[in-house]
Amino acid sequence: MPVVSLETSTLLVQTALLIGAVTDGLAVIPMLSRRVGTALFGGDPSREDAEYRYAMGIGAALMAGWTVLLLWAAGQPIERRDVLLLTLVPVTGIVVSTVVAVRRRVVLRSRMVPLWVHLGCVSSFYVVAYVLASPFVR
Repeated sequence: MPVVSLETSTLLVQTALLIGAVTDGLAVIPMLSRRVGTALFGGDPSREDAEYRYAMGIGAALMAGWTVLLLWAAGQPIERRDVLLLTLVPVTGIVVSTVVAVRRRVVLRSRMVPLWVHLGCVSSFYVVAYVLASPFVR
């Protein structure tokens, strides 16, 4: 017997997917604007070279693409709930990358803690929503 109703489960998965889409969509902004990026994460806004712009452009394109994927999945949340688990892979990569950056003193730990808390909460929500939706998958 399911723990929650189909309607509740659908709402939870859809909400998780939309939170992910908003998170990823907002992440594009500091990638495309060095000024916003340095305001959020620190660094020197004058140190912007072609290699940095190239890397951020690729990252922004991938983040925008993942935003679209999450929005697509939200259209049929129960059927496409696996996108929640797939999303945990790049989120884990982001956390590992930021931990390495903190250890190498590229960014301050205090600038990363809010991001880590947010990603931890969102990832936990993904797992809970995924599990609660499992009984409704055909």
